[in-house]
Amino acid sequence: MTNYPERPLSYVLIPTSNTVKVFEGEQYDTAGIYSYARGLFRKPAIDGTETKYRQFNTLRQGQIVYSKLFGWEGAIAYVTSEFDGLHVSHEFPTYEIDEDRADPRYMRHVIAWPTFHASLNKEASGMGSRRQRVNPERFLGSKIPLPSLGEQRRVAKKLDAIMSLITQVATLRDNSSRLAHQYMNSLLRPIEDQEPLSVALHPSSDFVDVEPDENYRTAGILNRGRGLFHRPVISGSDTKYARYNRLRTGQFVYSKLFGWEGSLAVVPTEFEGVHVSHEFPTFDIDTSVADIEYMTHLARWSGLHDALKGKGTGMGSRRQRVNVDRLLATTVPLPGLPEQRRIARQLTVVRRTTEAGAEQTAQVAALRPALLNAAFSGQL
Repeated sequence: MTNYPERPLSYVLIPTSNTVKVFEGEQYDTAGIYSYARGLFRKPAIDGTETKYRQFNTLRQGQIVYSKLFGWEGAIAYVTSEFDGLHVSHEFPTYEIDEDRADPRYMRHVIAWPTFHASLNKEASGMGSRRQRVNPERFLGSKIPLPSLGEQRRVAKKLDAIMSLITQVATLRDNSSRLAHQYMNSLLRPIEDQEPLSVALHPSSDFVDVEPDENYRTAGILNRGRGLFHRPVISGSDTKYARYNRLRTGQFVYSKLFGWEGSLAVVPTEFEGVHVSHEFPTFDIDTSVADIEYMTHLARWSGLHDALKGKGTGMGSRRQRVNVDRLLATTVPLPGLPEQRRIARQLTVVRRTTEAGAEQTAQVAALRPALLNAAFSGQL
């Protein structure tokens, strides 16, 4: 419960609009809003002939704007200078902040508060999550903690400082990931010894018949080389598959359906004995020519993912399939074993460092809602 007095948004927000007529042949720069208060984003410029709207509302710096359709999941934003002059439809009401009653910096944090988003969810109308709408009356009727202007400024100043540090941590993490990616490229791309994957991989499977009264641990593969993930345990009576392929530690596995976008992995120990369907071919790695640790990094390498993009068959990006022959025919950098092991050791050190940074970044990011809860309950 907040220790601050609460006021409806109507107390601090003034409905406003700067409408312009839409003309055929004219170009309009438009914007959308990310959910969960992640800000505005630019949409491609649109011609007046390409929209059903006869009017657009022009955004102005310092306004609050939200989406009627997705306000219930936090599609709310403060208009910053880079979005001044962009256009939105009437589905995005805009408001000026009454600065005699509310500090703009304080309001920027309020609209990022998950508890506020939850209150808008309760105010939504319509059947089904995709049809819920938050109309302006309900939006303006939502209550927020509103202390004195002096207290608002104090809270905003503290939150600005802390959130800036959190953002810096995320930026450092992004830079670290980018450098790690560049470093991997610098090691793998110059290698002149190129061989088809068939040299290192030999098709292998351990199929088991699916029994209706048995439960099966199953897995999937994330794209862009991000590895295997556990799926929910499934009963044999609930799957369409008559057989499952059982994974073994150290195997190479990929998704036929999403191999073209990097759904490849080498099986780590925690996935020993987990099941996948025949849509996930598995291979033994020939350790006389390929180091398992090196192949683990190769499965994560964007250069291999790029090479597989043109290997899919079928119509449309979601229907492309990479069959086993095409995967095995793909050439990869494959130097001698000593060089593979040297490269693998270096990449493992880099990966462990970036993974540790990612974990710390996630922990820091989790502080955001806790800080906002503390701020708006008068405990900051």
